[in-house]
Amino acid sequence: MSIFKRRPDPSNLPTTGAGYSVLDAQLNVRGDIETEGTLRVDGRLDGSIRRADIVVIGNGATVVGDISAREVIVGGTVQGNVSATTRIELQPSAVVTGDIDAGAIMIQEGCVVQGRLTVNPAPNAKERPAKTKTRAPMPTPATALAGSEA
Repeated sequence: MSIFKRRPDPSNLPTTGAGYSVLDAQLNVRGDIETEGTLRVDGRLDGSIRRADIVVIGNGATVVGDISAREVIVGGTVQGNVSATTRIELQPSAVVTGDIDAGAIMIQEGCVVQGRLTVNPAPNAKERPAKTKTRAPMPTPATALAGSEA
């Protein structure tokens, strides 16, 4: 009979790696969140987000606290500093009140930022050589050449 069948041992189940967490639109959370996975906020968070891989602040969501992650996408409201090691994307509905520090920043038309923007490319990014203007040599007048050959 299948009623008395043994359940699988939870320690033998396959692991999924880094997690994906969602704070639903109906949730109001108070406290800091620390994760190495992806976090999507669609509700309200009164606290900071630290050590995350990717953070997505959905349209209509609110975070009151600092955000620190590898990549951050903001479509809602953030009241606090935002720091990303690789990139930050600010969507048209984004409102950020605080400083932004990232390796790259993509700002779409319509978003609001009240704070300082700092772009610090990752140290392992390839350095682009500086463009230098070179001038072509000035042509010499024909009379000068003719006089030097004689």
